[in-house]
Amino acid sequence: MVRKHVWIGIMLIVMLLGSLPLLSLAAPTPSRPAQGGENLLKNPGFEGITCAAGSQPGWCNDNWTRDTFNGAVYQEVYTPQGWVTFWSTKTNPADKRKFGRPECKVIPNVKPFTGPPARINSGNYGVMQFGFFRAIDSGLYQVVTGLTPQGNVQASAYAQAWTCDDDDHNAYSCGDNYQMLFQVGIDPNGGTDPWSPGIIWASGYSYDKFGLIGPVQAQVGEGGTVTVFLRATAKWSYKHNDVYWDDAALIYTSPPATPTNTPPPPPPTATPGPSPTPLPPPTPRPDGASVHIVQSGDTLFGIALMYGVDVDQIRKLNASSLGANDLIVVGQELVISIPSQQPSPTPPPAPPAPEPTAAPGSPAEAGGTGGASICVQAYHDRNGDTLRQSETEELLPNAEFTVADASGVVNRYTSDGISEPYCFTGLPAGAYRVIQNAPPGYAPSGQAEWPVAVAEGTSLDIQFGDVRSEGPAAASEATEPAPASGDEGNEPTNGTSAVGTIFATVAKVSGILVLLLAAGMAVLFVLNQRR
Repeated sequence: MVRKHVWIGIMLIVMLLGSLPLLSLAAPTPSRPAQGGENLLKNPGFEGITCAAGSQPGWCNDNWTRDTFNGAVYQEVYTPQGWVTFWSTKTNPADKRKFGRPECKVIPNVKPFTGPPARINSGNYGVMQFGFFRAIDSGLYQVVTGLTPQGNVQASAYAQAWTCDDDDHNAYSCGDNYQMLFQVGIDPNGGTDPWSPGIIWASGYSYDKFGLIGPVQAQVGEGGTVTVFLRATAKWSYKHNDVYWDDAALIYTSPPATPTNTPPPPPPTATPGPSPTPLPPPTPRPDGASVHIVQSGDTLFGIALMYGVDVDQIRKLNASSLGANDLIVVGQELVISIPSQQPSPTPPPAPPAPEPTAAPGSPAEAGGTGGASICVQAYHDRNGDTLRQSETEELLPNAEFTVADASGVVNRYTSDGISEPYCFTGLPAGAYRVIQNAPPGYAPSGQAEWPVAVAEGTSLDIQFGDVRSEGPAAASEATEPAPASGDEGNEPTNGTSAVGTIFATVAKVSGILVLLLAAGMAVLFVLNQRR
């Protein structure tokens, strides 16, 4: 009889275990929006505008259009609703072949796109563009209207590539680590030319794993309309040149400033800590050559695309300074063209000379009171969300800001943590890079460098968030470009490692098993009491 009761108890435990849902020990893939704040894009995650709420992946068959940049209809182009597909047929500067029209699809979160590797970042759908045995320079754009002129916006998107010239790697990438360049761009005036020089771009690489491209920041033009571009450019005509996009975003970074007659804030009376050693002013080339100073994340192919020149031209003009396999280093000077090759023989006007008596970082040295302004501040980003909560996240001293244009450094300033935001005033209208070196003991929580454009008479506000770091290594890691392997894509963002998540899940499962075993023992005890 005791043996019978034991078997009954064991059967009850097995039945209880069988009623539980299957538990996975793998860390779940989070559904991550590209940025915080209200998303200004339509259909940013490519889920569709007309799909019924709660529909399953693959059940919505009308979440696409035939919209293309040239207005023509192509059988292989399925454009996500709210977007427009574009591509180039120009000659690829790398392999001298023409870029081809890609196939474009809105893909559901079902096999084979569930992976591995997974091709959907979050939700039921994503978008895919690919070229088969051909290179592509293609993407999507969306025109966003009804924005506040001079408001500050930023755009970003998640992307990954599968690039390989054979089928021997189980749908994983192989070959050149710089094969697929991703770019997210903003045209501040709502233009729809993907190759316009007025577009402000952020770029990166990510393979077989979603990585965040951007964000890129711009100031809305007077018309209140901007255009967001998602672009991918392949270097070689591989068999597999597949591009996957998901979770795009366009948000306001700060409300537009109300025009006032308030003068810019005064310069700080004292700068805590030692003053940084100023960089030497850029020396123009005696022969008038156009040069580019290599920035973090630059590649020879990307620089050629940026200036619209052939990559072989850059190789020839810099044959003595290029390393093996087109190796370039940060700070290296590359000649882009010589005077006879430049489209316009008239060089751009030099930035206004600083007043001899002005203190470093003062409005006078920044260029006077005319022109445009770029205002900066650094704050302690306590929650690491890259958006400042002014009540709890204080300004930081000893953050060094540098404003540079195509000719070099325009001005520099070191914060005191009291009088910011500080404005670099009197800037000529044009494109600039705004760079922050975080204070000692801190590392940037978001972008440490912003490519921006300002128009005459406008002002742009940029806030840099910084978090506590353990040492110099943390600060340097925060400003490194996205690695070619795309490993930045799916790590947990709340500081918990994947291993820790697995152990936490195991602990939960173990706790459930202990409760079930206890219940089984209780049943055995009751049955024995009845015997």
